Amino acid sequence: MENGAPYGLLLKGGEVIDLASGVHGRYDVAFAGDRVAAIEPNIDASLAEQVRDVAGSMVVPGLIDIHVHACEGIGLSAHPDVVGVGRGATTVVDGGSAGAATFGLVRRVLMESVTRTLEWLCISTVGQIDTSVPECLFIPWMNVEKAVATAQANPDLIVGFKARLSRDAVGSTAMPALKLLLEAGEAAGLPVLVHVGETGEPLGQILDMLRPGDVVSHYLTGKRHGILGVAPLEGNKIIPEAFAARERGVILDVSRGRLNACFPAMQAAVEQGLLPDTLSTDLTKPGAASDPYLGLPMIATHFMSFGVPFENLLPRMTTIPARVLRREELGCLEVGGIGDATVLKFEEGEFTLSDVDGRTRVTDRRLVAVAAVRAGAYLPVA
Repeated sequence: MENGAPYGLLLKGGEVIDLASGVHGRYDVAFAGDRVAAIEPNIDASLAEQVRDVAGSMVVPGLIDIHVHACEGIGLSAHPDVVGVGRGATTVVDGGSAGAATFGLVRRVLMESVTRTLEWLCISTVGQIDTSVPECLFIPWMNVEKAVATAQANPDLIVGFKARLSRDAVGSTAMPALKLLLEAGEAAGLPVLVHVGETGEPLGQILDMLRPGDVVSHYLTGKRHGILGVAPLEGNKIIPEAFAARERGVILDVSRGRLNACFPAMQAAVEQGLLPDTLSTDLTKPGAASDPYLGLPMIATHFMSFGVPFENLLPRMTTIPARVLRREELGCLEVGGIGDATVLKFEEGEFTLSDVDGRTRVTDRRLVAVAAVRAGAYLPVA
């Protein structure tokens, strides 16, 4: 370290919450290099090159967003650091922007970002180069052998496989794409992520085919064939297959994006006991540009407005996605561990929240990201 200081960064006075270790209280957190070096009640500020006063804020493990589009240059993807550390998430997972034929180029983008960026590899070799073209409609493009080989050659970045199962991507039926997707998952020993909403088949039929650890993205969609049946009507009961999938270990993911996640489905999930396992944004370049607050803290705020405590939402942005990705070291903040953290705070006031269909609701409290700490570097969130 410069000037003989043992720590590169010191966060002072924050409320540290680490669910993995059970630490919860007022502590200082020091970083040396890209690791957490100390978590103590009072660390001498002179021991650090950079000191940040985070009193009044919470210091938590680096947030994990398991579904974004961060392969800048492909389709609607944004830069990883715009949808990642720029929104308070130190780890993001691209949701199938790349396929086997494009991943070689994409790898360079992922590796050069500050944000830790991983990949759900699209089962279609072409990925989502242009979402106006149905990438999973043409069987020759869905090459299981190439997908598995690419995943096995890139285990540091590829966490599983992805397919959009909506009719604009697969045509009238999702079954051919889903069967090939699951075949790839079985062959590689990896989970799959499915995009639902506007599928040809009812959601229950798709859920029944998924395995423990597989991820259903957009499960709160307001489109046809969601958890409330054909349409998300107020007061509808959640389909029984959704509860059965949860019991079986299928992961239910929010993945709001610009077009998915509506308040009626969200309210039903809260009231009927089917909260998401993971929160995610499905941020794209257009989505990132349209709303600077669109990030994991905003998704959490939506659920808080329905009465879900923050303490119940934090694991859905840290420990649970880390487990889903089979990288549990990402979901904790402990001495000797990776030097990733997110600084969060609550703001009081009157805030209007909107779902993707234009419904609004007002809340008096919202969660915002103050900064991300990635590999020991403090990165303020604008």
